Amino acid sequence: MINAVDRDPAEWDAEIEAEFQRVVAAGKAAGRLKRGRRLVAFPWAFLVAVCQRTEGRTALVVAMYFYRRTHVCRSQTVTLPPGELAELGIDRRDKNKALVKLEAAGLIRIERMAIGQSAKVTLTWQPS
Repeated sequence: MINAVDRDPAEWDAEIEAEFQRVVAAGKAAGRLKRGRRLVAFPWAFLVAVCQRTEGRTALVVAMYFYRRTHVCRSQTVTLPPGELAELGIDRRDKNKALVKLEAAGLIRIERMAIGQSAKVTLTWQPS
């Protein structure tokens, strides 16, 4: 067994630094795994309201995505970037049709913006 007095300080520092780097890398890897997952959650009553007041898969998916954005952004008014909806096969035209259906159903309010900007959408649905 090597006595702590007999150890080379530079070698000891290198071992400590290597262990630190292993721990940091493991922590970052765990964070990346969690960050890659997306959870979509909303009240059951919201799902029921959307299903009763609208028709079609696209309106339901846009409503679910919209509710998620309000929760993540912690705001009743959000914009809907097209990237995540594109993953689901919903293009800009389909998104706009779905938003019009949701507004007609009284679940949201759309604030139209200048050409080229995403519309601001406000959640108006209230749980009963």
